[in-house]
Amino acid sequence: MTSTTSAGVMPGGAAPGASRAIVIGAGMAALLAAHVLTGHFEEVCLVERDDLPMRPGPRAGVPQGQFVHQLLMRGRRTLDALFPELGQSLLDAGAVPLDWYRSVRWFSAAGWMPAAGEGFVTWSTSRDLLEFAVRQRVLAERRITIMPGCEVTGLRVDTARTHVCGVSIRHRTSVSDGGSGSDSTLPAAFVVDASGRNSHAPSWLKAAGFDMPRETVVDARVGYASRLYTVPKHSPWRDWQALVVHGRAPECSRSGTIFPIEGNRWIVTLTGVGGDYPPGDEDSFAAFARSLRVPALYDAIAAAEPASPIRRFRQTENRVRHFGEMKRWPKGFAVLGDAACCFNPVYGQGMTVAALSAVALDAHLYVLRDTHAAPGSLALQHVLARVARHAWTFSTGVDLRQTAQRGVVHWRARLMQRYVELLLGLAVDDAAIYRRFLRVMHMVEPPGVLFAPSVAARVALKYVSGRIAPALSPGYLPSRGKSDGIGVKKAERK
Repeated sequence: MTSTTSAGVMPGGAAPGASRAIVIGAGMAALLAAHVLTGHFEEVCLVERDDLPMRPGPRAGVPQGQFVHQLLMRGRRTLDALFPELGQSLLDAGAVPLDWYRSVRWFSAAGWMPAAGEGFVTWSTSRDLLEFAVRQRVLAERRITIMPGCEVTGLRVDTARTHVCGVSIRHRTSVSDGGSGSDSTLPAAFVVDASGRNSHAPSWLKAAGFDMPRETVVDARVGYASRLYTVPKHSPWRDWQALVVHGRAPECSRSGTIFPIEGNRWIVTLTGVGGDYPPGDEDSFAAFARSLRVPALYDAIAAAEPASPIRRFRQTENRVRHFGEMKRWPKGFAVLGDAACCFNPVYGQGMTVAALSAVALDAHLYVLRDTHAAPGSLALQHVLARVARHAWTFSTGVDLRQTAQRGVVHWRARLMQRYVELLLGLAVDDAAIYRRFLRVMHMVEPPGVLFAPSVAARVALKYVSGRIAPALSPGYLPSRGKSDGIGVKKAERK
């Protein structure tokens, strides 16, 4: 098999891979899917295009891995449940415990968010370290094998073209230069595509005689430039562990973040919207940072030593493939993670949705134990779509505020955007509302809590009165006050 657009047909009868599940990919979604599949299949095989590093490090299949990757609180709790010792191992490797209530300073479109107490702690780490730690645990499981340097080129289906029975594989002779290699077939009872946003699932389904799914794309033409820095030894002016500076559409399209990672480093990401892409050369990178709405981020990196080259990334569109709407779906096949629904990576939702999707897949398979039905169905794709819906609404809502793209979402989504803008205006002066917003952003509470009568009434009053939160001088970084136990001084410009 040499084409990704032709489906192989396998004869009926018992398949050699009747107790095997195949997972396409080896990123976070694939690893977590493989982990839960071990509770339902005798053998789980990961098929991965890349050669995988033996230590934490970048790989070609995850080009966004060199940028800020925050695991949301819901994702952290889910990984804690799947791998009880993972958190401690990450901390031992240098990951930073990060309290979003206390230690993340956020300059939103409405102004500086307040201190909000303490106790909302996630792990701040590079994507490379987190994925490596999970991969170590998954590959140590007895039932899991991996085929690196192999590319899936199509699905194998039965003669009735109703059931996926395996995959066609190209064994690549040189992953680094894209060299060709030999082809083979790997049979299985269940195939899960978790290969990421560049998945070929739609064309594979078409080749197997199924429709291609409808797609929705929201693209704010966002670009990133990231760099690592060594955290300054002496920074008495800094009262934060992480810093977020947002633009405010339409007058300012630029944002930036600083998050701590292992090795006493910061990962700094600059973001431009609408094609205003941050540059990759030294002077222009610094100038872009200096152009943000407040100088806090520029002042921080001006006091720090660079620890890596500047890297850029522009494949940031939000894309959902509506597999659950299809009229027919092959048994024995599922698509999850970014392969089904991917988000602008800046919001840090992908890994959390991947974890929740693995849990949903596990629950689906447990239900089938009593019915002896084949795994994979339109019902499962519906469930996976619901898992991603919260993140999709948040990500596209923010991006649509920053782009002229129209006709993509219902008017109710646009009303939601305006509501959130007013809510953030309230949160500037109300730590309780800010905490509530953070908990929704981190997917630990449903969006509905933002519409509680007490909150909605205040938002409506703000809309009717037209009152705006007090504007702060662009150079002002407000103190959290003595009660927070942390003082603030503005850094001197370099």
